[in-house]
Amino acid sequence: MLAALLSISVVLGMPGSARAEPVDYIAAAVNYDIITASELAITVALNERLGTPAKDRKTLESETLDGLITRKLLVQEAHRLRFVEVSDQEINADVENIRKRFGSDAAFQDFLKTQDMTQEELSRMFGEQLLVHKFIEKKVGLFVRVTREEAENYYHEHADEYRDKSFPDVQKDIISLLMDRKVGQELDRYVAELRSRADIRINPA
Repeated sequence: MLAALLSISVVLGMPGSARAEPVDYIAAAVNYDIITASELAITVALNERLGTPAKDRKTLESETLDGLITRKLLVQEAHRLRFVEVSDQEINADVENIRKRFGSDAAFQDFLKTQDMTQEELSRMFGEQLLVHKFIEKKVGLFVRVTREEAENYYHEHADEYRDKSFPDVQKDIISLLMDRKVGQELDRYVAELRSRADIRINPA
């Protein structure tokens, strides 16, 4: 059934139209959720506009789709476990930060128009992203610890980087760095476990 689903277009009814018209297709399915080609295209466009543009288009699309699959898995887990919530105020604040990065409201609205996207749809995307961030903090981050000994070892192993600074001067920075690394490693393991149990189908473009 899922394989058949991947091969068909998403069909939406258009207001005032006597029939529905195909407007999108499924790029991937993650368990019971789908990622449409338009969702992928919009996320790629955002990454190009606000991220690091040093990749060829094909690589960027592939990496973006992989990131969307991971996000869907984590959103599903967040909904299943139900110990994090995201408020409208938090989502609106994230959208406002993105708006500012475009330089002007006109540029932001032009981007949405170019992508045939509403601000409500963008808010939904950022709501999922914010939910994932909060979920990671509570599911993974709360259980990660960096000891003073680990921080001191890192300080001595990278003495050239801290040549003119004592350990107390950089202790907080080193602990933050090591925390980020540990959270990333734990998250990689957690996502790998989720992927091993998930039904993921990617539709060749």
